[in-house]
Amino acid sequence: MSEQLSSIADSLTTLTNTLTTLVSANASSTTSWSQMALEIGGITKALSKGSHSSLSNPTNPFSQVLDLNTSNGIKGWQHGVQLPPSMENMDVKVGPTGRKQLRALGDHLRHNGYHSVLNIPTSGTGLPASAPGQTAGGQEIPAVNLSDHVNLATDMQNLTRENTLKFAGFIHGGLQDGLAVPSKRVQKTLDLTISGNDGLVSNMKQQLRIRCDMLMTILQQVTNQASLNSLLAQKDLFTWTKETDGTEFYCGLTVLWLIFELIEPKTVIDARDVEKIIEETTLVKDCDGDVRTYFSTVKKARDELHSRYGTDRMNDQRFTEILFKNLNTVEQEHFKRFVSTNYTNWLSDDTFDLNRFMAAVDKIYTGLVTSNEWTTSAPEDPKVIALTTANKTMQKKLAKLTSTTTSAGSTNGAGNLKDGKEMAGPQGSPGWSVEKWRTIKKGDSIKRPDGTQHFWCDKHYSGKGLYMKPNVSDPPGHDHAKWESMREKQREKAAKRKKDNDDNSVSSNTPTAVKKAKLVVNRGNGKKTKFQKKVEVLVTQQGLSHAKALETVAAIYSDGAPSDSDDDSCGSSN
Repeated sequence: MSEQLSSIADSLTTLTNTLTTLVSANASSTTSWSQMALEIGGITKALSKGSHSSLSNPTNPFSQVLDLNTSNGIKGWQHGVQLPPSMENMDVKVGPTGRKQLRALGDHLRHNGYHSVLNIPTSGTGLPASAPGQTAGGQEIPAVNLSDHVNLATDMQNLTRENTLKFAGFIHGGLQDGLAVPSKRVQKTLDLTISGNDGLVSNMKQQLRIRCDMLMTILQQVTNQASLNSLLAQKDLFTWTKETDGTEFYCGLTVLWLIFELIEPKTVIDARDVEKIIEETTLVKDCDGDVRTYFSTVKKARDELHSRYGTDRMNDQRFTEILFKNLNTVEQEHFKRFVSTNYTNWLSDDTFDLNRFMAAVDKIYTGLVTSNEWTTSAPEDPKVIALTTANKTMQKKLAKLTSTTTSAGSTNGAGNLKDGKEMAGPQGSPGWSVEKWRTIKKGDSIKRPDGTQHFWCDKHYSGKGLYMKPNVSDPPGHDHAKWESMREKQREKAAKRKKDNDDNSVSSNTPTAVKKAKLVVNRGNGKKTKFQKKVEVLVTQQGLSHAKALETVAAIYSDGAPSDSDDDSCGSSN
């Protein structure tokens, strides 16, 4: 309080002296108006200085507000990124050997103006209050919902990566962007001229941004270049784009966290553990044949391995070898042929591009999944052929069982079972071709246990409504008009194919089972269906006649002949 009174007294003394000068000048009429204006400016400056001194209580030059539009602000920035002589030759390396140097750097940052950016909040929304806060002396300060701060340099074991990414999102986000990990890392423009608490919070974020940039400059001076390069595998976490001009920059706070994460004991992972993830993860067993999941798992492990231990661990040669080993376990015809061709190219071509190959594999996998042709086992599985006779017998027994239980369907629903599935109605009724769950509305859309989404349409099933698969051409959703148009086209193509294809024509003397099978194999809209493939396998590998092969397929798929009932696909050939 005495210091404040002294400052005010000095200001009043300056004011008195200036007024005395003005009175004297007016009496002599020798002072120019411009000189008087300058002296009046001195009064304003003196009052301003007195007011500032009464509110600000700096204890060191490092915590001062930096205005980079002024020469003093630029000098403060330059001074803040200078290191003491004892740290000028520091070369922090990622790994246990860099721990001592990193902790020394943390101590330097804590005591030289970086406390505000190192003190990471772990709770709160990050949104500004409606009114500013106040110090005991009456000074207005920014009020924002942030709490439970943890210092990165001293207590990083109590922080998570998410804590750091959320704080970075707060710092670089707009005024109303709270404490959250952003979906896109774009640094929003702040209005530093607005009044009230919003203006105080905006200026607070601006000062944190300046400290982040200064921090990155220091890290570039003290961190081993190879170590910095190893972090580039995770650059998506710390690369931001300025909203104003699209300039990219690195967030120093996030980079510092990643360095701590790699060096501090709690995050040091044995390299062999990471290598095992790549070596032991299987495409078929562990990833259920999902190529994208497999690629994501092994690539993430490899990136982590390189960032921690360098690119010598799990080099391209070893990584590619493991990929081919897993991809070759898939028996899908087209996929296997593609992988085999590229494996040969890899063995003989030094310019083999791994990233391009992985992108091509992903593209082929996506296409096969979309066309319902993806499988990890061979289409001509010998077990299917070997059990053809047994399947035929079982199908006949099941048909007899279904026939005898139809009468009970009205009371207990047992007569509505087909291939173990509960149908909407007994055999011979329209409901026999529709699973019961599709007729019971539980919402506009539902998700089945296999992950497929179905949409309710009131126009199916004689106007009672039915769950349908989404449109193939423009999912999600079900467009009834498109469905009807596609079904009509399929019928026209099937009729034309039946007429023009002598090999697949059905005469009056053709056995009923073969008729049904021919109708089944002709549903492909010009594309080879799974039924046609099975017929081909029986003919080429088992020596059956074409008619016998058709009859065998019909026995396995006794419900094979398509009807005019509601298929749940929309715009699909199957």
